[in-house]
Order: sequence, then C-alpha cells, then structure tokens
Amino acid sequence: MKHLLLACLAALAFGCGGKNGGNGNTDASGGDGDGPPGGGDGRPAFDAALPPGCTGPVAGAPQCSNCIDDDNDGYIDQNDIECTGPLDNDEGSFKTGLPGDNSDPKHQDCFFDGDSGAGNDGCDVHTCCLLGITTQAACNAAGYQGNYVPNNCPPPVGTKQVSDQCKMTCGSATPPGCDCFGCCTICEPGGTQCYDISINPAVSPNCTQQTLADPATCHRCQKVTGCGPTMCGGETCILCPGQDPGQLPPSCNGTTSCPAGTASCAMGQACPANAYCDTGSGCCLSIIQ
Repeated sequence: MKHLLLACLAALAFGCGGKNGGNGNTDASGGDGDGPPGGGDGRPAFDAALPPGCTGPVAGAPQCSNCIDDDNDGYIDQNDIECTGPLDNDEGSFKTGLPGDNSDPKHQDCFFDGDSGAGNDGCDVHTCCLLGITTQAACNAAGYQGNYVPNNCPPPVGTKQVSDQCKMTCGSATPPGCDCFGCCTICEPGGTQCYDISINPAVSPNCTQQTLADPATCHRCQKVTGCGPTMCGGETCILCPGQDPGQLPPSCNGTTSCPAGTASCAMGQACPANAYCDTGSGCCLSIIQ
C-alpha cells in the first residue's frame, strides 16, 4: 500500500516575521530571538496566493488539495498552517480528517508518511518522550498512563537511539525545523514569537493557528535529535517553514539553504519526481511510497 506524504508543512507558510521583524534566531530549542525585519505580511517571497498547480477549485478533492480556502482564513491548501499534507481533509485544524490517523495518544511514529503505526517506518516514540516528561508519575499525571521508561526515550530526554530505518525513511520527508515525530518550530502569523509545538493531533488535538501561544492547547515538545532537520533559521541559512528569507542574518548574503541532500524550489525550480515542493521552506521533500 502506498502512502502519500502527509507533510506539506508548507502548511506552515505564514511568516515568522511580518512587518515588525522576525525570529532569525530560531533553532532546535525554539528560541525567541529577534532577527532582521521580515517582508510584507511575513509570507515568503516565493509563496503565491494559489499553491503551485492550482488554477481553480478541484471537485471532490481533500480540503488541503482542492484549491479552495475551506476555512476562510486567507490561505489555501499547503499555504494554510493547519494543512499537514495533500490528503489532509481538514483545513481548519492540524487534524488530518483521515479515519484512524494520528489517533494513538501514547506511541508516535513518523508523522510525515501519511499513515499510523510504526510497522513500515521503524519509528516508535512514547508521547511523554516528546513532551520532555522525565518521570512515569508525571507521564501518568499528564494523562498518558502506561509503561513509560524515560531512559527508553531518544535524546534529549533519554538515551535510546532512533532506529536507522526511521532516520532513513522519515528523515528526508521531514520539513526543516521539525523532527520526525511532528515536533516543529511554528511562528505566529505576522508575529515575532515562535514555539516548539507537537502538531500531532493525538498530542495537541485542539491546537489551531489561533491558539499557538497557549501551551495548554498547543503542547510544547522536545525535538528528538538525529531524526529530521530540526535546525533552521539563524546562521544555518536554512529557512524554517514559513520563514521569510529576509529574516535570516546578513551573513547568509541574501541566500537560503536547504538541508543536505534536499533540493531548493524557492525560485520556482521543479522538484524530482519522488518529491514535492514544500512552499513553507522552499525545499523539495520526499514522498514516501
């Protein structure tokens, strides 16, 4: 069974800076440093009102690939923060609208392969690892009761390493600024604040664009190191999803980068046949088959 990538975190194509400045200091820790001014309304210069390939409404297509602004927020399909990919049928939240997807509250697999379960990707991390919870008692108190052993978490919470299969299968499909499990640096549209948030609906079921600043709704997370291009912004010269190139420091010389092995599509370049353009970061991301 083929699984199309549910990771158009182009979906995060609102800007991190806007007119009042950016967060050019964003990295895996989700810092809130100030950067140089962003551009316009904060949307990347390469981001158009209509996503690539859209010329008009597509009848019967999922909400995140029907070329319609289903939730009337001014952003369409992968340009909408709440769209997690082309098969996402819920443009108004981070939920995918797919039966059974992202439904396990305790064990998380690759967030970006378009299915649930760790069987085909080798990714399996307890939710409490992602939330940075360091004791079983605290895990139980947070509502994720079960056999939780912090040492079985990958770094930085524990010492268990993510499998090579998970890194190979999921890493190239994960947008800059995210780990393989959906812990992503997300910035308020037109604002200066960025947060490390678990966008997985099994963890943050009520998180929306309007509630990003509320940690009780959009749960903060610890990025799993070594699985996904978690670093972005600042001196990396790699755009965080949705970040405007103007928010990177002068040392980037007006250019942006993509993670190693990932092609750029920021200036309209075509992506390889097995990838799609994540318009939030301007990088070609793999489609998992």
